[in-house]
Amino acid sequence: MFNSKMLITFVCLLSICCFFASSQNVLSSSQNISSSQTTSLQDISTQDISFIYEEPINGLKLYNTYSYSLDGSLIIWMAFEDKDPACMLPYLHLRLMDKTGKIEYMDFNYTLPVEAICPINMDILSLTDNHVMIVYVKSNNGVKGKYGIIINYRNESINEIYLGNANGFVERSIVPYKGFISIEKPDKEGIAAWHWFSNPDIITGEVVGHKNGEFHAPNLLSYTLVDSLNFLLIDGGFGFIYILKYNEAKGSDPNLQYWRVYVSFLREGTDSPTIPYLVYQTTKRLNNITINSCTVTYNAEGYVCIMALNNTVINKKNSKSRTEINYYQLRFLSTGALEQLNRISNPTNSNTDIDFEILYYGGFLMEHIHSTMDFYLLDDNGNYTQLWESFGPEFFHFNTFHINNTIVGIKNQNNNKLEFLLKSIPRLNNRSTEYGCPVIETTKPAINEVVDPLIKEIMIKYTIPVKLSTANVSIFQQSDDPSKPDLLRQTFSGDHKLCTVGSDNYTVHIPIFESTFSQPNSSYYVLVDNNFVISQERDEPLIGIIKKNIWTFSTEPLNTPVQHSNSVTGLLRLNEEGSLKFLQTNHSVFFKSMIREFSKTIPVTEQRISTSGIWKYDTTSPKKILLTFKINEAKDDHIIEPNSQTIFEILRTLIKQKRFTALSSNEYTSLIDESAPFIMTRNYFEEYRSLIIIFIVGLVVLIILYILARLKNPEAKNSVIFDTWFIIQDFAVDLAFVLLKVNNTPHLKIPT
Repeated sequence: MFNSKMLITFVCLLSICCFFASSQNVLSSSQNISSSQTTSLQDISTQDISFIYEEPINGLKLYNTYSYSLDGSLIIWMAFEDKDPACMLPYLHLRLMDKTGKIEYMDFNYTLPVEAICPINMDILSLTDNHVMIVYVKSNNGVKGKYGIIINYRNESINEIYLGNANGFVERSIVPYKGFISIEKPDKEGIAAWHWFSNPDIITGEVVGHKNGEFHAPNLLSYTLVDSLNFLLIDGGFGFIYILKYNEAKGSDPNLQYWRVYVSFLREGTDSPTIPYLVYQTTKRLNNITINSCTVTYNAEGYVCIMALNNTVINKKNSKSRTEINYYQLRFLSTGALEQLNRISNPTNSNTDIDFEILYYGGFLMEHIHSTMDFYLLDDNGNYTQLWESFGPEFFHFNTFHINNTIVGIKNQNNNKLEFLLKSIPRLNNRSTEYGCPVIETTKPAINEVVDPLIKEIMIKYTIPVKLSTANVSIFQQSDDPSKPDLLRQTFSGDHKLCTVGSDNYTVHIPIFESTFSQPNSSYYVLVDNNFVISQERDEPLIGIIKKNIWTFSTEPLNTPVQHSNSVTGLLRLNEEGSLKFLQTNHSVFFKSMIREFSKTIPVTEQRISTSGIWKYDTTSPKKILLTFKINEAKDDHIIEPNSQTIFEILRTLIKQKRFTALSSNEYTSLIDESAPFIMTRNYFEEYRSLIIIFIVGLVVLIILYILARLKNPEAKNSVIFDTWFIIQDFAVDLAFVLLKVNNTPHLKIPT
């Protein structure tokens, strides 16, 4: 079990780093801890924080860790050592530590293939909040390939999928819900096949292939492909870099570009990558060029790569040669245009044993490995600013939480104990960390604010001037049931012209539909896709808020009684596709399916919506069909729920804005014709059928009684029969009003 005091300290730090307070169960089967700290990364003390993890299974050793900054989790991979240090025993043991400090123990019965564990040739990819994929190499009929097995957090293996050849790369999209890609290593002709897969289904865990294609290296008639690298695009797609060296067997010309670097973009929503763009070339006969990493820049300046140039330098005095390695930051835009090439400072005396991290909030972190691990902080231009921190020789493993600027160091394992040390990296600017997005300054409403359900707009203020772009901003209502998906209330992209940029060029105004915040005392969150806006200066896409439950707020509770209203009937029109499907489908099934989808989208119980099954052709558009639905009045006065008139207005707004709401994604409600409004209708015969029948029957009875009385005693005052009936009817109507309709007139007072 954990060292309780150390664990509490660690959970507090994780809560700070992940920008929200927590109070949840932490580790162990019965141990609980609580954290209520709510502070941003700027408020974190420079004091180091450590904790001790004690592994419950004897003999397991730390093999690797994986940090996932978007959800603040850390996967600890434990393994049994083999006699051969390059191998491990074929069993998988994962410990998932989430952002609240809770530990999930995942000890899988699945036996890994021998090709994956000796030598070790496997990796772990976190795909969703409850699924990971184990990526490994195995042989099938003597041919090695890369495979992945999807596993959920309940220790269940879902399915195994083929990813590509054994030398490929597998990477998750920067936008979590857009899946992952497998890119094979280029062949001799410079062709790299890629396979794009979906995320696991939230319920079944099944993964499906989206599309396939190829990257093609350019100019291979004169150049040789030396290396390649894939990286993540801000829109959820993937980039591919080619490093080419001139083939001297083709000839020798000092004016030729000896080295070239190209980049190609496989953008989200496209079926093929762009043509390769030339981003670097040199006539120098360098020994080698390597690119360690590439990532999107935090300030809408495109992409930045760390490039190492290996060169041989000859001392003219003594003719001795030495190898020199210089590091550069290579910046290019999403158009493929070169933006910047700067040399990066190297404050050490070593050309080797160093590595670089590109920091999320700007600048670089240089790692120098010798007897200790030293970290140097560099600014955006690659200039040395300070020796930030050092980890002693007892530390053997390191990882980084990029979004919250934290480094985790792990000491050598002592029996079953692992000691973790966390150090916070200083930020080079004062940009907000609340939203996990360096370019968002503030929002309205603010995080965790309570809002009026009738607000007309929300706003985002950026740190740089922006223009609207093609990606979406979406508002979701949080589900009360964790097993059910959150409810989409509205979504649209910047280019639909519903949003506007304010006169200051920094603030984006997002309109709110009347149906969006229809539920009082409910929680909502906003997702802002990358590329929702672009920078005015370079037309480069900006990072958004792509993780749910960051920009969250709630609606005010309902403090006044709901005004009662009678049931109302509405008429909607199906489009031509929907009309054809209605005619070909069992009408009862069609109506029930649409009512079910309405109830989930509004949301209300299915009992509040019904239908008489009446339909007809629209006389103004003969190929389209009109359907009637009834919004029933609330039956339980003790439950606070919207009245029938409010539900009607919500549904009318949802239909009017169908393409921007969840109606457009449902099987049946997507068939509604939004160009025809949802109108209120009254079928008087249906509404008053019971009264009409009673009146006619009563009238017939009265006439018969009057005739019989008249025949028996013509001289009597037989009209009293009608007088008596009208008195009884008046009493019955008054009584019915008191029993059935008094809720409609709460302003009336009983006289005293």
